Amino acid sequence: MNNLTYGISIYVEDTGKTYHTLDDWGFALGNNNYISDPEMETNYIDVPYRNGLIDASTAITGRPVYKKRQLSFNLGGKRPRLSWDAVVSNLRNRIHGRTCQLTLDNDPDYYWRGRVYVQNFDRFRGLGTFTLNVPNAEPYKYNKRTSTDPWLWNPFSFETGVITQTGAWTISGSGSFSVPAGYMPTCPNFVVSDLVGGSLTMVNNGNTYTLTAGSNKFPEILVNGDTEETFAFTGTAKVQIVYRGGSL
Repeated sequence: MNNLTYGISIYVEDTGKTYHTLDDWGFALGNNNYISDPEMETNYIDVPYRNGLIDASTAITGRPVYKKRQLSFNLGGKRPRLSWDAVVSNLRNRIHGRTCQLTLDNDPDYYWRGRVYVQNFDRFRGLGTFTLNVPNAEPYKYNKRTSTDPWLWNPFSFETGVITQTGAWTISGSGSFSVPAGYMPTCPNFVVSDLVGGSLTMVNNGNTYTLTAGSNKFPEILVNGDTEETFAFTGTAKVQIVYRGGSL
């Protein structure tokens, strides 16, 4: 990789193929303002004879909810002048209109997700430029590792990295475990194995849940949000709390 320029790693979800704009195609990233600001979903209610407006933006969720974001990457590179039409066609065949995961070289711990379009192609002699546009990207960028993936010291960033690994906990009679706070609330999957008896009991925030062998999800339970979440288990089994964090 050229240390003086940056590119984007693109994973195409429906084909399973991964491309790097600089290493595979020679296209370098040319702009810095490629991610739009997060815009919050708001709901202001005008009540007659009341001063001001009622802000009900977080009345349902209790936290901010964000709209889709726009990603716009200006890319360019050099090719023989007469080859550019074929180059752009090949690029569109591979990624245009497909849902992709995009990882920036300068932010390797996360990926953005959305439908990608190749637009605004232009050429001057052998220099070609185009825009990789994602008009409706999801508002959060996702951690590349889930809570159960191992992490390594060498690639870990102490500025932006988040250690989220939670191995399988062995419950023998009872046990209590906590998931640290984060930035993107998400519904976890409780994976139960080596279960003795028919079920495992779990308590979170005063509510009791019954877990069975395999995957268990409860829409009302969120982790990686503003507060640490604690789960108390009763029974005998192994439990993994599986989720993928994110950041604005």
